[in-house]
Amino acid sequence: MPMDGTSYDIEADFEILEAIGAHVEDIVETLVPPSAIQKTLRRWLIGHADLPEDDDALGCLTVLAADLEMFTPSMSGRTMVDRYVRARSPASPEDRQAFQALSAAQFHLVKIVDREGPDLVQLRDLVTGESLLLLDERISSLAAGQPTAMRLCPLESGRHVLISPLFAMDESMLGEAMTFVRHGRPLGTGHRCAASLYRNVARRGFKPIPQLIGKLGKDAIFDFLSEVEENLSPIQHLAIRWTEADDADSDLVFEARTLASVDNLVDALGCFAQADWDDTPDGLRTAFEQIATLQVETIVGRARAGVHGAADLLDQVAAEVAGHIARGNMEAGARDLFDRLRQRSAFSGAKNPAGNATAEAAEIDRVIQRIQGLRAKTADRGCTEAEAIAAAAKVSELLARHDLTLDEVSVRRSDCEGVSVATGRKRRAPVDSCAQSVAAFCDCRVWGEHRADGGLGFVFFGLKADVEAARFLHDLIEVTFDTESANFRRSAIYQSLRGGDRRTALNSFQIGLANGISGKLADLKAARQGSEGQSTGFDLVAVKHSVLDEEISRLGLHFTTRTATSRRYVQSDAYHAGKVAGALFEPAVALGS
Repeated sequence: MPMDGTSYDIEADFEILEAIGAHVEDIVETLVPPSAIQKTLRRWLIGHADLPEDDDALGCLTVLAADLEMFTPSMSGRTMVDRYVRARSPASPEDRQAFQALSAAQFHLVKIVDREGPDLVQLRDLVTGESLLLLDERISSLAAGQPTAMRLCPLESGRHVLISPLFAMDESMLGEAMTFVRHGRPLGTGHRCAASLYRNVARRGFKPIPQLIGKLGKDAIFDFLSEVEENLSPIQHLAIRWTEADDADSDLVFEARTLASVDNLVDALGCFAQADWDDTPDGLRTAFEQIATLQVETIVGRARAGVHGAADLLDQVAAEVAGHIARGNMEAGARDLFDRLRQRSAFSGAKNPAGNATAEAAEIDRVIQRIQGLRAKTADRGCTEAEAIAAAAKVSELLARHDLTLDEVSVRRSDCEGVSVATGRKRRAPVDSCAQSVAAFCDCRVWGEHRADGGLGFVFFGLKADVEAARFLHDLIEVTFDTESANFRRSAIYQSLRGGDRRTALNSFQIGLANGISGKLADLKAARQGSEGQSTGFDLVAVKHSVLDEEISRLGLHFTTRTATSRRYVQSDAYHAGKVAGALFEPAVALGS
């Protein structure tokens, strides 16, 4: 029989599930003495805790005690379930399969993997490693990764039915439960393991597993949203899962941020306004409002971070919302919410407390002015590779002085910003490989982007002084490539070649030049980082990177790494000419301040 149950009618399995449930209730009522359950509860709790006042928690502990009574074997080796099944004849095919399933019930230590649709949950047996399919409409996808224990009845379809309460286990409880495992053997009825585990649950407190909203409530949400749109959008699917969570789950928040766009924000605003009806399912309107709030915050944050085009997105949203309302396709409440969120975002974003902002801002401004002053001596009049490295050494000195004024608290309360720089090209060039080296040198993050005009660009993201230094060095290196490439065209190597060989030689020279500059920047960075660690007593780079990672996550950004798909062949003499220009240079050459 197939273990995934694909060739069996799932509705038939639900009928067997109902039959199993009815027989379990009958066993508890007819065979399990209430006094035995009370005795078990007192044994679990005496000297450790009182009976819980919460009816749900008390009910679950009672069911745990009943489960233990049903499946603990007597001196003859038979359980209450065995005696019940032997004493009765099945009244229907469903009863027959229910009896078979109950007789084969086993206790499992499992980890919840995820939902496999509206009716199934995938589990992994922590003892045998096998994959199990649980027939269940309750367990939420928010429970993924949670270890627990289950009494499972196997069905002919390969699916399983749960007949014990759902509870969460921590690592300590799981570790104690695993001491009952014998290598290479399943737990079987697992009555000793169950007795120990249930006692721990009673003493440490019953912790429920996240469950879906009620089936009727979920159906009502689907029905409600289907009236708005036949095929549910990503925002509507997100809102449904949002209503399942008691609080905004970090994964849901991140998903809302990654979905931030004009279309998705308009969708969230429109659904919020549409949900202002008496028959709106509970929590749905709030979910759309929270999703829209996160998306406005994310778009504003991306604009501050210098993500190309983000600054205009809210204006586009305003225009689209106004157009939909004018055509009668959207309720006016969408515009009211958007205006409120946009106004709120205008006053958010700064992390610096007012009392510390003035001194820190003045220090940052001084560093930025010094960096900008270097431009007049380099990039504005052309720049050789030697002059570029000298300028980089001066920038490194300025950043080192500034970093010595920082402590971990001041770094964490500093605002991050981004700057977008255009390359003026639509194809990658050797100089682009220096962007990562510049970012590492300046303790920034960098990512490439395709601009609206089809051109390539980069975004440097980090603390304000670091970003200004990165922008200056990027522009400086671009000018350096122009200057040094012009010099190379006058060299004997280039002049001795013709046609396509000249293009290959120039490209090879630029690859070597990029490697030389990147190597020098790495050396300067290593020297600076060593002195910073000794002077400040903490790893400043690690703290900066932690702050940047948190901010990038808050912006809902995720990146793919570009990898080379083919080897680059270079003309060796030209390549080494490019590298030698940097290798022979001494970065101690001073520039005036």
